Amino acid sequence: MSAAKLEKKIWNLEQRLREEFHVELRRAVGHCVARVQHLEAEVLLLRGEKPSRTEAQFAAQDQVSVDVSGDAPLPGTVAEKTQEADVLPVARPSWPDWPEWEPNEAVAKDECVDWVPLEPVAFLESTWNLVLVMGFTDAGWLDIIIACLLLIASAGLQIAFSIILLSPDFLGQPFESHIQSAESWRVGVAHDYRHMDLAQTSLVSRVCNKDPSLIVSTSQATLLDQIDAFLGLLQPLNVSLGILLCMLCILLWCLYLCNEFRAIGLSLEAILQVPRRAYTTFDHGRFTTMSYWRFAGYCLARLTRGVIAGLLLYAGILWLGNTTSITDLMLNAVALGAVLDVDEMFFAALMPKKIQIKIQDLEAIKINYTRARSQIESVLLLLIMCGLMLWPWFHLVEPLGNHMLEVNRTLCGGNQDFVVGINSNQGITVGRETTMFGDASNLSLIEIAVSDLAFRELENASYSSRYILMPQEATDFENKRTELMSAAAALILDCSDFDLYYVEGQPTTNNYAPYWYNTAPGLGFPQNSSCQDMKDYCNNEDGELLRLTCGVTCGCAEPSTNPWFRVVERGCSKKCIDEMQVVIDETNCTDAPVDSAYWQTFWQDYPTIISNFLGERNTSKIDELRVFANHMRTEGCSALGNSSYQYEELTQTSFCAGHSQIWAPLSILCPNTCCEGEDGEFCPSSCQCRPEGQDNDQDLLDNMPTGNPDFAGIMNCRMAAGNNLCTTHPIVRQHCELSCSCARTD
Repeated sequence: MSAAKLEKKIWNLEQRLREEFHVELRRAVGHCVARVQHLEAEVLLLRGEKPSRTEAQFAAQDQVSVDVSGDAPLPGTVAEKTQEADVLPVARPSWPDWPEWEPNEAVAKDECVDWVPLEPVAFLESTWNLVLVMGFTDAGWLDIIIACLLLIASAGLQIAFSIILLSPDFLGQPFESHIQSAESWRVGVAHDYRHMDLAQTSLVSRVCNKDPSLIVSTSQATLLDQIDAFLGLLQPLNVSLGILLCMLCILLWCLYLCNEFRAIGLSLEAILQVPRRAYTTFDHGRFTTMSYWRFAGYCLARLTRGVIAGLLLYAGILWLGNTTSITDLMLNAVALGAVLDVDEMFFAALMPKKIQIKIQDLEAIKINYTRARSQIESVLLLLIMCGLMLWPWFHLVEPLGNHMLEVNRTLCGGNQDFVVGINSNQGITVGRETTMFGDASNLSLIEIAVSDLAFRELENASYSSRYILMPQEATDFENKRTELMSAAAALILDCSDFDLYYVEGQPTTNNYAPYWYNTAPGLGFPQNSSCQDMKDYCNNEDGELLRLTCGVTCGCAEPSTNPWFRVVERGCSKKCIDEMQVVIDETNCTDAPVDSAYWQTFWQDYPTIISNFLGERNTSKIDELRVFANHMRTEGCSALGNSSYQYEELTQTSFCAGHSQIWAPLSILCPNTCCEGEDGEFCPSSCQCRPEGQDNDQDLLDNMPTGNPDFAGIMNCRMAAGNNLCTTHPIVRQHCELSCSCARTD
């Protein structure tokens, strides 16, 4: 109730109390005046005087007689005589004995049982009550038109709000639709290698760990924030904060509408108490009678209000049950309440004052409320509220929580730390593992480099980053960024370990600092690590920078080394390779023994390195590579003399000649087998000769003596010469002139 209407009610109550008090006061004073006159007459009679009355006394008696008409004559009164008489002494009349009143308990008890409380039903300040006062407002025709338009506008606005709230565009897609979009994002964008950051962290890992520096997939990050806030547990109740708040807001909205429906029902019941006639009698805010048309109009208005309230109840529950932002729940609940109060706001803000006053003057109508009715109504309301709470829980809120969990699992479940790309040339998917988000102990090279230069002292203008290779010309940036390792290896002028310069402090005029300072962090070593500390990584495929900066330790200049990755394109500097050739040229033309560590290690790593380099995933093919490697480990360098074992099967590259991207020529381990009669870059000078004649492998095989163990496993002239059979068996010299011309007897 507004303050204006409350003041009006208080004023009306004050006027009624004044009138009732005035009537009661006049009645009490009348009794007192009658008693005083009686006593005065009695005193005069006792004194023997004749009572006389003035005009005022006659007027007072007349007045009192009117006020106390119908009352019993007062005790001790003397009847008036029409004729004057002498004063005679009279005896003092005795007052009658009034019996003491004793309450009848049975009667009192029955009256308490039959007494029924009355509930006053007030008419609210709303545009819907316009139909009650139409014709009794003394308002002008313009005010009446405006009031009718306000009634139509408020009803139309509430209906429009209801329709908008129920429209699919306003409610939006159900939350379960996010499951499909989350799956599309996860398989289509989240693991794309193009979205890795400088720390080599995948996009999905950054989104799921709430990276504040995100500039892509912000909608997914916002959705995850909403889900986490909604499903967050409220301690110590251990319940979801969003689900609890959602149910509380729905409960608040249902209570709001329950109060509205109850008010509509009571107002209809109250108006039924007014007698209906052909015309309406209205006086001082009270309806004595009401016309049938006015009654029908008011009932229609209240029923329309009930339908609108029902639409708002349904739409509000749907809206609140689909609200995923915990911060919007309370705002939405308050907004719904404002929609329901539109008619009252129209009334308070725009309703003409004449009509406002008349509606405010409407007095409440009392209705009977029995004990049985109160209990039945309480039970029904409780059941209705339980039903209104159970329906959104099972139909909206609980499924919403389950869908949120499913979206969360789809967006962030499983393995997050990998990215993929497409090899357009081969049409296959290529992937790699990424760094875990927030792993400060495993910063990427580029993060370390950026931190070193970005947070330097600004006043130190001469500072140059140890990690960043800065070209002198800005236009050379792209060339340096895409420069191959072979180009860098060709630019290194020293075949040395760079820890001599940057750990031990020996002076150097060359700027190799960016290469050295990126080596240890790239392999996960401390910055002050030496080449000896990182030696075990020299044979790794990703140890290219280590082989470039620690060429001596990694054996890039030594022929007695593991041939894997000892090539320029895999980090060994051109200077170290040149020094290796000088050393090889001075060695004897002798194959490494079959149990040599370098020979055994080479073939032990062969299946894994070749399959990884070529992306071979066929297990049967990898098994064949293992069988081949085991045979070579058993046979030694002599197996390379067999044409069946001279070439690597997958790359079709000669083992002796080497592969420019994978292994150095095996002639550094098997010069006698690989360099016999050859003048190669990695062949000793002692292996070189001028071959003469020709070999006839088939004649040799046809004329070999059977049962001679010297010829076991001999398949051609080259193998026979390699086993030094030219000097001991004339048949070999006869059919293998070319091979025997370069054979060594030592």
